Amino acid sequence: MSLNAAVIEPVGGHSGMDYYDYGLCNGLQQAHVDVTLYTCDEPGILATTPFKVKPYYVRIYGSDPAWRRALRYLKGSWQSLHHARQQKAHISHLHFFHIGPLELINVLLSKAMGLRVIVTAHDVKSFADGLSVTLFEHWSYQLADRIIVHNQVSQHELLASLPVKPEKLAVIPHGNYLSTINAKPMPNSTAARDKFGIPIDAKVLLFFGQIKDVKGLDLLLQAMPAIVASYPKTRLIVAGRAWKADFQKYQHIIDQHQLADYCHLFIEHVPHDMVSTYFAAADLVVLPYKRIYQSGVLLMSMSFGKPVLTSDLPGMVEIINDGNTGYLFGTENAAALTKKVLHVFNNASEAQQVAANGLALVTEVYGWSRIGQQTAQLYATTLEVKNPGS
Repeated sequence: MSLNAAVIEPVGGHSGMDYYDYGLCNGLQQAHVDVTLYTCDEPGILATTPFKVKPYYVRIYGSDPAWRRALRYLKGSWQSLHHARQQKAHISHLHFFHIGPLELINVLLSKAMGLRVIVTAHDVKSFADGLSVTLFEHWSYQLADRIIVHNQVSQHELLASLPVKPEKLAVIPHGNYLSTINAKPMPNSTAARDKFGIPIDAKVLLFFGQIKDVKGLDLLLQAMPAIVASYPKTRLIVAGRAWKADFQKYQHIIDQHQLADYCHLFIEHVPHDMVSTYFAAADLVVLPYKRIYQSGVLLMSMSFGKPVLTSDLPGMVEIINDGNTGYLFGTENAAALTKKVLHVFNNASEAQQVAANGLALVTEVYGWSRIGQQTAQLYATTLEVKNPGS
């Protein structure tokens, strides 16, 4: 029996999930799964793919009223699942960051069309109030045939917070970004810094990705005065748009500590063709998260061969070995953050080796071919198929 799967992930190019989607679908294709990606209509990272892409989720983001966007979402779900059934799909693979009525409907529609449901729980609990409804979470996970989480901390929290049978869960990691990074040469550091008006001899920190309150940008800004006192040519690049957060709270810290001359702010959606330029300009990527399950930005940074400093949350510690594959500091501790940044600046050759070790780790352990094979095997066991792809 040849496996046929519908990967339904509506975020796509809207918020950088297209990197993940295309990595997963490429891995599944290599594992001999006939896969179709159903996603949003916002541009993705690649013009062509070896798998089918159906952008049925049209105009589900933006400033239109929520009810209108919800109706478009439902239309996209109906079109996606109807097409999946026409293509004789066996699996509906759903991706959730929160579970509200629309997510539950996707589970119910998938079941109604006779598909086995695999759910990837990217965030066990939403990082924004009101997006998840506990009752809908219960129903969705009860109805799902299998649930994928990306690490042990997500597995433990899901089992502790919801009545989910342990045998339903599978830990399959988030993949790296090497295929998309290698598709386009990375600019050199000098050219990248020239583009942003940053001196060549500056020490450059990068905070990259959606700006959420749980991601701790305020902590990094509070650490900046002490960092600048030791290294006056330090510059901080902040690249990403605010998500359910008011950037004025961060601007207030910048103004309060007179940091405007040290901060390069790009508070907007990051175009795909600019991503590598931000990383090329950086000496160190800082992820001062206060709460997180897993981080695509962490794996992206390591894939770019950049040293990463992150808070010592369980999901990060599963990937980062301090001083070996990256750097860790005590969560929500600005003094510890400052100390570790200065350590990295003072030990440039060590940081280069740490970055190289991180790149080797994501290449060996977090490759999409391996992840695609693991996911295909989960599909097969869910369908009780002995030899996936045969």
